[in-house]
Amino acid sequence: MKIRSFRPKNKNIVPVGNYSQPQNPGPVNSTIPARPQGVVSPLPKPTGKAVRLVSLGGVGNVTKNMYVYEYEDDIIIIDCGVSFPEEGMLGVDLVIPDISYLRDKKSKIRGIIVSHGHEDHIGALPYLWQELDVPIYSQKLTCGLIRAKFTEHKLPKDKIHVLNINDHIKLGAFDISFYRVAHSIPDATGVVIDTPIGTLIHQSDFKMDWTPVNGQVTDIAKVAEVSKKGVLFMTVDSLRVERAGFNPSEKPIQQTFERIEKKSQGKILITMTSSNLTRVQQVINVAVESGRKLALVGRSVESTFQVAQDLGYINVPPGLVIAQEEIRRFPDKKMIILIAGSQGQPESALSRVANHAHKYIQLKALDCVVVSADPIPLSMNAQLAMIDNFAKQNIEVYWSVVEPNLHVGGHATKEEIMMMLNLVKPKYVLPIGGSFRHMWAFARMVEELGYDKNQVVLPQDGQVIEISQSGVRMVGHIDLYNVYVDGLSVGDVGSVVLRDRQTMAEEGIVIVLLPINQQTGKIIGAPEIISRGFVFEKSSEDLLDAALEIVKSCLTEQSESGPHDSRYLRHQIEENLDKFFYQEMKRRPMIITIVQDL
Repeated sequence: MKIRSFRPKNKNIVPVGNYSQPQNPGPVNSTIPARPQGVVSPLPKPTGKAVRLVSLGGVGNVTKNMYVYEYEDDIIIIDCGVSFPEEGMLGVDLVIPDISYLRDKKSKIRGIIVSHGHEDHIGALPYLWQELDVPIYSQKLTCGLIRAKFTEHKLPKDKIHVLNINDHIKLGAFDISFYRVAHSIPDATGVVIDTPIGTLIHQSDFKMDWTPVNGQVTDIAKVAEVSKKGVLFMTVDSLRVERAGFNPSEKPIQQTFERIEKKSQGKILITMTSSNLTRVQQVINVAVESGRKLALVGRSVESTFQVAQDLGYINVPPGLVIAQEEIRRFPDKKMIILIAGSQGQPESALSRVANHAHKYIQLKALDCVVVSADPIPLSMNAQLAMIDNFAKQNIEVYWSVVEPNLHVGGHATKEEIMMMLNLVKPKYVLPIGGSFRHMWAFARMVEELGYDKNQVVLPQDGQVIEISQSGVRMVGHIDLYNVYVDGLSVGDVGSVVLRDRQTMAEEGIVIVLLPINQQTGKIIGAPEIISRGFVFEKSSEDLLDAALEIVKSCLTEQSESGPHDSRYLRHQIEENLDKFFYQEMKRRPMIITIVQDL
């Protein structure tokens, strides 16, 4: 576009606000709330004996699982997980639950129970536990993974308690027991909660795998035993409710690894979810049988592998594993590398390899990459982009589209969920761990099992559920907001910061420099405008010259009115430039005025 002259017609500044577009357009990405965190409205007192269930994450979203069960003066929490940033959350590392609801109830919290060791169930503990400071209970592997996180964050580990699958614990009014379920990580459990109003079951992630690699099948006998006393209410994993049929066994995956190993004449890079220890064991088995060495690359892979080996969840022969620094000492055809980055995360080890930025790994024509993980919803584009990058380099990539037996899901399908519900026969059910479309699909499914609509609980975000013998009802609402982890800061990054980052990314930034004598308060030099990501300065000199004239007009008006107020001056400059740039370019860069005290 050819830039015409943008010289202002006169030096009188046009009043701000006389144009059609709003001055504050709000968040660029509507998924980011432009509101404060932690607003909790008073809730009515329970009518009679009732358990209240408040989901701080995991209802209507796939991750960030955290559930609060409350009976009179006792509270237990199940899970404390993270979510991962959406595309518009620039610079955010993790998203954790908002625990404002619990801040005035900390003396009532009897403990945190963790169903299994995936990040969306344990990942927020290092960030939130210090404020809650209560005991944590789970199975051996899950506790080992939590301890590793607490060690990294320099937190005490004395309140992390290991339970056996047959243990019972009494936490205030809640009597807690467990049963084993199959999942994509060992030691996954269902949680049975006996309360004064009846038995509740919290069934997080599970599936029905009758031939699991690690031998941990879903204990349907124990589930059936629990169901004999009657189950009033049950939460159920709903993420794969739209998928018909049954999950296949994971055992054929090792055969796929073996077939790829026989074909490959170079290094084999295998990436997967690092906590999928049964699949890690399959990689170990292939490395042993083929006479290849195994290198671990990526912090998540190394940490989880070490915890699992120390606790006996994987069998690693001596001398098999080498440090990544030693990879070059061995022939390529004698190496298997287990590497982090299956979701295409830009900061991951595998992404660095794809971009020729890894210190110890450089791929050659005979090497291959095996992606043994399907993308989660938020990372599909990132994973595909990484695969494209390898393809451009003529590196052979095996993934589930071209190799069907490279991944098996960890969540129950429609028929598996129906089997669980038929075993338990709960009076009321709540689908969890999925989006709202999964919840509605779940509601349609249970109608096939004879459930009435009033027996399926479909809350919206922040709704409080009251469970009693007389029924289940919504009794109130709390405002829940994302809490962002950005580097070392937790909660300091809010909607305003994210909106600013989005504005800079999408609209650019314009910086106005004003040299001022700090003794006299007078302008002692010519103002300057710097543009980054808005317009190319050399080809848009007319536009920026016109903007500079507006800045000078602001300075002249301020000088004529008396001693300058730097805050008011900045405000005037930024508002008038905002109007000018929108009128001429239909864009709103971030405008920052810097007063240089000289």
